[in-house]
Amino acid sequence: MSTQHTQGSMRGREAFMGNIARRLGRSAPLTEAPAHPFRGAPQFYKDIRLTQDEQVELFAQNWSALTGKTLVVREHEAAEQIGAWLQAIAAELGVQRASRWEHAGLAQLGVDAALARAGVEVVPWREDAAAQPGEAGSLAGASVAAADSRAAGGERSGANAGDAPSNGDSGDAAASRWAGRGELLRKTERCQLGLVWPDFAVANTGTLVLKAARERGRSVSLLTEILFAVFRADQLVTRMGEAFAEVTGSVAAPLDYPSSLNLITGPSRSADIENDLTIGIHGPGKVYAAIIVP
Repeated sequence: MSTQHTQGSMRGREAFMGNIARRLGRSAPLTEAPAHPFRGAPQFYKDIRLTQDEQVELFAQNWSALTGKTLVVREHEAAEQIGAWLQAIAAELGVQRASRWEHAGLAQLGVDAALARAGVEVVPWREDAAAQPGEAGSLAGASVAAADSRAAGGERSGANAGDAPSNGDSGDAAASRWAGRGELLRKTERCQLGLVWPDFAVANTGTLVLKAARERGRSVSLLTEILFAVFRADQLVTRMGEAFAEVTGSVAAPLDYPSSLNLITGPSRSADIENDLTIGIHGPGKVYAAIIVP
């Protein structure tokens, strides 16, 4: 059996393009592609300069517009006020366990002691907190597994090691995969609150920029229901491009890049095909940011 292919033809193309041109205020369709003088952000946008106070105010405005809450504190009052805010949040939202990054700034603020006074158990993200060394980076979900696994220097135990047992699995195989996850991960996914110290914050979008590392797993900011971020005002940049430039500028070789770069702009929002919005499905549903100013 032979098959014949016939080349189709387009009808009414000139009339169609002419109609578009008239709607754009042109007498006829363009014969050449328009010029594109800018590569990336235009220069006038790059030339915008904000003071640190303006950056703090702009970030707070955008973060609040995303339903996040912001606390701006002076450095000499930071430990007391941030600790009190953490205790108030824990009491209001019924927080029993919190996971946090291993970061000198959080240690200096004494967040563990503040949470302990509120009856909250703290799970630090570090390898010696895991019962099974080397698995601290495994994650519940294939979409985020590789990043923390590389950051913590571990391997996933099976292709779906983070998935709960399903009806299609044999009992022994499912139980083996479920139990094979690192103890640190199992502790973290039972935490309601995650504490992080972002590397940068972007003022004009209200975005936190988090680089994954051995003691800064992104599970802390993705598995918990509540995200609490602390950073200094001098970590603010005005535009997203500045943050990317800072990340790449400190890298000497490709292997020096972080295993993942997590950009957090408000709480997690997900919508289905009918645009029904749900908060907190793929990350925290409540977000807080404490900014330390001089």
